[in-house]
Formats: sequence, structure tokens, C-alpha cells
Amino acid sequence: MSASAPAGAPETDSSRAPAARAGFFGYSRNFWLVFWATFALNLSSNLFVLFPVFLVGLGADAGTIGAVIGTFSLAALAGRPAVGWLLDRNGHQRTAAWLLVLDVFVMVLYLTLHQLGWSIYGVRALHGLVEGTARVALFAMVYELLPEGRAGEAMAMFSLCGMGSAGLSPIFGEWVIKHSGFPAFFASAIALTLVAALAARMLPDDRAAVRALAASRPANGGPGYATLLRDPALAPLWIVTLLFSLSISSRVSFVAPYAYQRGLSQVGSYFAIYAGMAVVIRAVGSRLMDRVGLERMVPPSLLVLAVGMAMIAGSGMFGMLEFSAVVGGLGHGYLYPVLSALVILRTQTNATGRSASIYSSLYDLGGMMGPYALGATANFLGYGPTFLISGALALAGGLYFAAVEPEAFRRRLA
Repeated sequence: MSASAPAGAPETDSSRAPAARAGFFGYSRNFWLVFWATFALNLSSNLFVLFPVFLVGLGADAGTIGAVIGTFSLAALAGRPAVGWLLDRNGHQRTAAWLLVLDVFVMVLYLTLHQLGWSIYGVRALHGLVEGTARVALFAMVYELLPEGRAGEAMAMFSLCGMGSAGLSPIFGEWVIKHSGFPAFFASAIALTLVAALAARMLPDDRAAVRALAASRPANGGPGYATLLRDPALAPLWIVTLLFSLSISSRVSFVAPYAYQRGLSQVGSYFAIYAGMAVVIRAVGSRLMDRVGLERMVPPSLLVLAVGMAMIAGSGMFGMLEFSAVVGGLGHGYLYPVLSALVILRTQTNATGRSASIYSSLYDLGGMMGPYALGATANFLGYGPTFLISGALALAGGLYFAAVEPEAFRRRLA
């Protein structure tokens, strides 16, 4: 995908051509601003893997935990139809910056929660709606900032802002809760979201470029959501992404309460090892993705992830939770940037915003359906079998992709 300015865009507009200018590690200043905005937001978001512990303290069971966690993703998903209109009207940068400011005010409401009830669902819904839309705006900017011919490597680099934060936040969050309680925990999340808003505010205003791109589309506005969903090149990626999202949703919802139930005093180490493994893989193995072939990486990554998710069921046995983090992080470390790069490369230039919305929505859909369904399963069967089911979902994704794209395995290495 070229990062050059679209026809009709002002030549002085800097938001559409930064990828052509090499900067730190060969990436532009705008790439790194989006990176740091997303990193700060992810630090805030990943603190909430410990939110189920807060809910347990209020008397929630597994089903209630799943419902509360799933409400966030349900609200984010509900806001998706308006995302394309917001981006086209206000630009990616302004949409992200102002929504992140609004997110700060929404998160203050967590400080008012003291019992189970409708208010918790309401706060989670507002949080999901605002933050989910801001994430799409940030991710849409990444599409135009990838260096030519280095999509896999660039997405591996960018995705470090997700896995790096996933390793740091739980350890930091456990420390804050232990020493200062949940009010300080929520205050930390608020402060990090404010940092994300400030970083987004430093990006150049891209309204003119986004509107020029919208004006350059065909009269019908380019491929619509239904067309993109049915696109034979993208459809397998949508299915695999949904299964991937469903599988990993159990990590956010149930690892912490299950580990504490099994007598483990700390759970932050699991998230740190998982994320650390993914970070190392992406840092040292990012070029391998492009060399081996992105399609070739999908089935084995899902297989490894499946094993790692299933191993969580053995938590409480010596070192099992930590070992499951190593295995799961290895699979996840390759899978997310590979899927992201494939979505970008298979999407027409005039449909990147819609494609980004669909891709993000699938994670929201999995993050909504997974906690509800797996939470109900955990109430009946227990947490252990629930993690076995999570592993089976990842395995199903790998087998499906291998079946529908067998030609990918016949391509020679680059």
C-alpha cells in the first residue's frame, strides 16, 4: 500500500505522506505519535484485566463477570456504524483526540462504583463506546503510515504498543491495588488515557486529506461493509480473527479470578510473561513474517496459541500458569501482526476506514460474545474446562485457514 497523498490532496498536507520519510528505525514521526498514543491507551486498558478482581470483591460470580466485561465490547460494537461517518467528517486525528479526552471523563465514573448493579453496566458501556471508537480512528491512521514492502515488519513493530503494555499494566496494577486500593487503580487508568489524548493531539490535523480521499472515491463511496464482509480475499481473515478474539477473551475475563481461586497470590506475572514473549517474538522475528509469507504464519500461530490457552486449565500445578504464558505469548506474538498486515494488504485503498472498522469490530464481537458464553460455561463446568474450550476455538481457526487457503503453503519463501 502506498503512503503517497491521494489525488486532490494538498501537497503541503503532512498527514498522508509521512511514511515516505525515514525517521527513527525507518518510521516517521507520525507513526511514532500514533504508536505512543496507542501505547498509553493500551496501558490504561490493560489495567482492566484486574477489573474482575474488583467485581469479585463486590460479590460477582463468573457469569456476572463475563456479562460486565462483555458489555464493554458490546457497546464498542454498537458504535461501529457511526465510525466511518465520524472519520470522514472530522478526520482521524480529531476524532481520536477528542474521543480520548471524552474517555478521560467517562473513566472518572469508575470512582463512583461501590456495588453491583446497573451503574456498572452503564459505565462499562460508555467506556466501550467511546474508547472503542477512538481505537478505530488511531488504527485507521496506521494504514497510511506503513513503509512500502514492510507491512509485516511495521505491524509487528506497531503491535509492540499492545503487547508491551499488556505485560507492564497487570504488574503495575497489582502493585497499585496492594498499596493504595482500587481508587488509585482507576486514577492511574485515567492518567494514562489523558497521556494518550495528548499524544493524539500532537498529530497533524488530517481533515483535508481524509475529505480529499472521500471525494476521490467512486460515486457509490467505494466498497461498502457488506461487500468487504463477502470479499473472498478478506472473508477468511474475518472468520479467523473472530475465532482468535473469542479464544483470547477468556484471558481478560477469567485468568485473574481463576488464578486466585487456585491459590496463586500473584497473576501479574502471567500477563507479563505472555506479553514479554510476544514482544520478543515481534522484535527479533518481525522480518521472518514477510520472508516466510504472512499466510504461512497463520495456522501454526493459532495452533501454538491453542496449546497455550488450554494449558491455563492446569493453573496451580508448579509453573503451569507461567509456562502457558510462554506458549500462548509465542502464538499471539506472531498471529496479531500477521492478521493485521494481511487485512491491510488485501484491502482496497479507498476502503481502509471501513476495513479497519470491521477488523476492530471482530475483536469487539469476540470480546463481547466470549465473556458471556464462556462465563456461563464457567458457572456450570468451572474455569478449567472453559480454558480448554478457548484453546479449541484457536485450533478451529487454524484448521479452517489451512483448509480454505491451501495455496499459501505452496508458495516459495521470499
